[in-house]
Amino acid sequence: MIVDLRDYTVAPGTRDLLVERFERLFMDAQEQLGATMLGAFRDADLPDRFVFLRACPDLPSRQRILTEYYERGAQWQANKAEVNSWLIDSDNVLFVRPISELAPPASGTSSVAMLQRLERRPLTPGEVELAAGAVTRAIAGAGGRLLATFATDPAANNYPRHPIRTGEHGLVWFATFPALAELAVPTVLCRRLLPIARSRMR
Repeated sequence: MIVDLRDYTVAPGTRDLLVERFERLFMDAQEQLGATMLGAFRDADLPDRFVFLRACPDLPSRQRILTEYYERGAQWQANKAEVNSWLIDSDNVLFVRPISELAPPASGTSSVAMLQRLERRPLTPGEVELAAGAVTRAIAGAGGRLLATFATDPAANNYPRHPIRTGEHGLVWFATFPALAELAVPTVLCRRLLPIARSRMR
């Protein structure tokens, strides 16, 4: 599985418009082509940020799905001018792959933390182990539950119309919490997210 971890910056006042269009039109259309929308979130602290994860079975499938959807899909063609006018930056994207099973949703969970340990060089096995242990302890200490762990994937981008960040290596974790949690883990960046209504990860 290859996953686009997409972190959009949108124009002021347009995030809810994008979420509505995303849930009503774009999720189903891409899943009908073979993608899986693993999760989608409003940033709890940054009102102009929208994060989502789109998984494809493999790289050739990703190329086919994106080509069919963005270049030949009638639905995208009908909406792209308006949607693109809302996007300030849609190129903040990482390739990642799951290295753990995706946990099922938990009833009553209302928030998600995205934690990232990224470097300009590959992490050593010892650094991976230390980071994973620190993050796991921090999540448990805040009353959370680990949802999924992803590692960056060095594969070349096979749909260059959608740029991917390169030269970064590390891990990304998602965890759920009964309420928004303040997590402090040295060397790890934490983002507080609110799942949209149709997010699988919640």
